[in-house]
Amino acid sequence: MYSASSTPSRTPSKAVVYKDDTKNSNIFFISRVNFNYETVRHKNKLFEDEFIDYINNTKDSLTLKKQQWQSTFSEDKGTKSQLIEQVKLAEKKQKDDLAIKEKEKRDISKLQTEISEKKYKKEMIKECINTWKNQIENVKKDIQKRRDANMAKQQALQLQLSKNEPELKRYADKLAFAMVGLRENVITFSFTCIYEKDLSRPCKFTIQLGEERHSIYKILECSPPIEHLDEILSQLNTNQCIKVISHNIRYLEVNWLYHLLLTRPS
Repeated sequence: MYSASSTPSRTPSKAVVYKDDTKNSNIFFISRVNFNYETVRHKNKLFEDEFIDYINNTKDSLTLKKQQWQSTFSEDKGTKSQLIEQVKLAEKKQKDDLAIKEKEKRDISKLQTEISEKKYKKEMIKECINTWKNQIENVKKDIQKRRDANMAKQQALQLQLSKNEPELKRYADKLAFAMVGLRENVITFSFTCIYEKDLSRPCKFTIQLGEERHSIYKILECSPPIEHLDEILSQLNTNQCIKVISHNIRYLEVNWLYHLLLTRPS
């Protein structure tokens, strides 16, 4: 228990403390406290001012922190909006990139298909060219073969002609005989001095030789016409060896001339 004076005093306050030794040695009792009013009021005033300053400082600090937080929040909100916009742009760009990538894949696939088709066409063209080359070579060989055959035939005819030149000269001298090649494989045989009243009147026939082996002879012209010409021509075509062409022609000449002499007017 304690008591205080009702009037202010400038003397320092004193308190008498008694210890209870009978019961618990840790229990103390305050018997009297004296306060100095001015000192207490001054200290209270100091404490109040310090406390108000602390509150004001704390309030200002909190206000500043609030302003900073609001500013930071606004900045963060703006940053968040920017980030959201950037994310949207990134997503749109990714979507566009995927679309471009798919288009590129389709274009690449189309190009690969076109390349495969062109390769196939190139192979087909190459195969056709090789086939045409082979055909051309075969045609060249066939042409050369025909040329060689014609050359051999021509050489054989020239050889036979050289052998027959003496007899042909005798025919030309005695029978006024002439042989003219109109074109390839076509020969005209003419005789004069057949008609007594007109010695210059010609008797002629034109024969076409076969272009190939085992082909037949054809009479293109016979003036004047004679009987049994088809029979004579048939006999001529029974033997078509190129070595006896001249003999066959001679056979035709003799028979034609024989029939012509038999049928000439007296």
